[in-house]
Amino acid sequence: MPMTRNQLMQMQASGRVYQERADNALQPWDIRAPHPVLGEDIAKYRRDLAVKLKKQLPEGHKLRQVQYRRLDDTTLDVFEPQLYHAVRAEAHNPSTVPPGEFRRVVKIDSNGMKMVEWIGQVSFIKEFTRPGRRVTSFRTDQGFVDASGRPLR
Repeated sequence: MPMTRNQLMQMQASGRVYQERADNALQPWDIRAPHPVLGEDIAKYRRDLAVKLKKQLPEGHKLRQVQYRRLDDTTLDVFEPQLYHAVRAEAHNPSTVPPGEFRRVVKIDSNGMKMVEWIGQVSFIKEFTRPGRRVTSFRTDQGFVDASGRPLR
């Protein structure tokens, strides 16, 4: 039996709620969640969103191994908030960035201004510094002394 216009609009509105939740989780990654298609089953849309979100998690993350398409609705209700929270948190995790690379993380303040942060294992400023030198001894009038002040022989 075909759905009425009001039923389609209600499904669309509930799909937008899930889209907004996914957008909030993907916001630091500067990615938008796909829009729900008119007439698309909400349960299928939620599972598609979960699969898209889990691809942002690192390979070894425990929520990445969950098969979201096979979960029933009550189990998905439990895993969804955990997944959204983990995706948002992993955007700021520098250990998931490969060495020598940086990840762009976008923050939006309460006024809607976008601020871009770069997350990496090592600060980019380190490349501008000169390698340090280690002092092993000093030459004085009494002869050579080590860094602690003891005379060297």
